[in-house]
Amino acid sequence: MKTKTAEDILRQYKTGYREFKGIIVTEGNFSNNRLSRAVFEGASLKGCQFEGAILQHTNFSAANLRQANFRRANLAKADLRGADLRGAQMRSVDLSSADLRWANLEGADLSGSIIAGANLDGANLKDANLKNTNPGKWWWKANLQEAKLENTILPDGTVFSQVEAKTK
Repeated sequence: MKTKTAEDILRQYKTGYREFKGIIVTEGNFSNNRLSRAVFEGASLKGCQFEGAILQHTNFSAANLRQANFRRANLAKADLRGADLRGAQMRSVDLSSADLRWANLEGADLSGSIIAGANLDGANLKDANLKNTNPGKWWWKANLQEAKLENTILPDGTVFSQVEAKTK
């Protein structure tokens, strides 16, 4: 893995370079920048700032995005399969049609986000905040099969918790 600064990546992106697989950036600032269609597969971007960034179609599959700040970012159609988003700040993010299969969103704050059409199959949403998320009219497209929802705050504000089956 190669260590780079956010400034290095932004400079390369502006020249047309899009492949940043496996790079390491610690607490870099990408806020309010466009990185659409960039490939950060397997990258370590722990604690990075992406607030207000345009990240449509960006590939973050298997990336370490723990504690990253994506507040108000556009991640529509982004590939976040298997990404580690534990503790990520994702308030008011556009995740429409994003691929979040097997992503770890434990403790992530997704409140006020658009999740219409997102694929959350197998995602870990334990202790995540989904309050006031906008699932859109296509809520059924947000695949929650095998998603972990323990203590998750749902769009209407209720807390989802496992209910023990009562034996007769």
